[in-house]
Amino acid sequence: MNKERSTKITDLLLLIGSAIVIGMSAVWMVNSGMFSIRLAEDSKLSWHLVRSSGVIAYLLLMASILWGLFISAQFVKDWSPGPVSMTVHSTISWLALILSLVHALLLLLDDYFTYTLGDLFIPFMGPYRPEAVGLGTLAFWVIVVVTLSFAVKKRLGHQTWKMLHYASYLSFALVSVHGLFAGTEGTQLGFRVLVALGVVLVVLLLGIRMGKASASAPTGRAAVGRKVAAE
Repeated sequence: MNKERSTKITDLLLLIGSAIVIGMSAVWMVNSGMFSIRLAEDSKLSWHLVRSSGVIAYLLLMASILWGLFISAQFVKDWSPGPVSMTVHSTISWLALILSLVHALLLLLDDYFTYTLGDLFIPFMGPYRPEAVGLGTLAFWVIVVVTLSFAVKKRLGHQTWKMLHYASYLSFALVSVHGLFAGTEGTQLGFRVLVALGVVLVVLLLGIRMGKASASAPTGRAAVGRKVAAE
């Protein structure tokens, strides 16, 4: 009973944390004037689209990783069927990938810097802050590999697919650094708070998941020992 109550409290805290992240991002977008831009009169429309698509892609990537941790830590097993949970996880990942691609391609429309396709898809080749932007390019390719793995999960096998998915944490770290140092959003307090909250939630959930895995490991080994003894 105490374990069930503890699980419910943990779920509630995680949901509150997620709501805070979403709320902070909404406040930041409103305060930045993102919704007050008149598109027909905006001479920097492409730059605003680059910024907004990047922020949305980052939020989707964060949501995908958090939802994946919810699944692996079994926080949603009682109210979200496995196939539904995985479908949601896969869908959010694909949306994050698509928005990341849109974010990159929109740079071709920018008048201030001249980008080529090579600059967009080869890390550290662009004309603007190549190191920070290059980290975003690396993260994009990691996201491509991880997202495409959903379609070939059966061929890869669960263990290989699971190991491959650990790369998503690397992509999140790379994108976080990219967002803080590649664009003007990194100077905004709201965006910094958003990144900080996202990182804290991911680290917290990952710690809980690893703790659960460690707690269940001895039981698994004991079961194997009993099986061997019985044979």
